[in-house]
Amino acid sequence: MAIDYPDRRDVAPLTNELAQTVLGFRVGELGFLLPASLHCEVIERLPVNPIPNVEPWFSGLLNIRGNIVPVVDLHCLLGANPGKKRYLFAVDRGDKTVALWIDGYPQILTGPDHSLQVLEALPILPERLQRYVTGAYLCSGQAWLSLQFGQLFKALGRGHTAKETA
Repeated sequence: MAIDYPDRRDVAPLTNELAQTVLGFRVGELGFLLPASLHCEVIERLPVNPIPNVEPWFSGLLNIRGNIVPVVDLHCLLGANPGKKRYLFAVDRGDKTVALWIDGYPQILTGPDHSLQVLEALPILPERLQRYVTGAYLCSGQAWLSLQFGQLFKALGRGHTAKETA
């Protein structure tokens, strides 16, 4: 089933990045791509401080080098089953940093073994993601999504998702 792409003029999709290095990480059955030029790091041994009376997908806050960082559980948000080994994955820097729970370590997807091919139609996606996906790619038999994480998190912060605004 193909899903029409909504208007995404404010997004620079990964098409320019296809010949460059991208990072892939998994959340349940879904794979996501980020430009390798974006600052990302796997966080270990830092406590996540829960906050009462928040949405279940909001795990709490994390202090990374003096920055208070929100922690989002995409598994909970998307109804995905978490893997056996989960890691906190911090994306971006300073006050734009968001930490995500991901399955396994991120991987670099470039080179002859990891060529990304553009998919003409999106795979079936959770409704909450549909309007934030800017592209879908195939690599080594797995689908990978380019997603507007910033826009998704802003919408979640305002209490809006595709399901609620449709």
